[in-house]
Amino acid sequence: MGLLHCPICIGLAVLSAIRFSAHAVMAYQLERGRAAASAHPATLLGTVFGI
Repeated sequence: MGLLHCPICIGLAVLSAIRFSAHAVMAYQLERGRAAASAHPATLLGTVFGI
């Protein structure tokens, strides 16, 4: 008996795949937002000392 033995299991598998991809996209966007918000220390020193 495989995954295709009933329509409910197929629906749950598809729903699980969609849910996983949505969580992966949210985690990627969160990480990308954190990287953009943080500044490199050398950049901060350049703005402080006017370099």
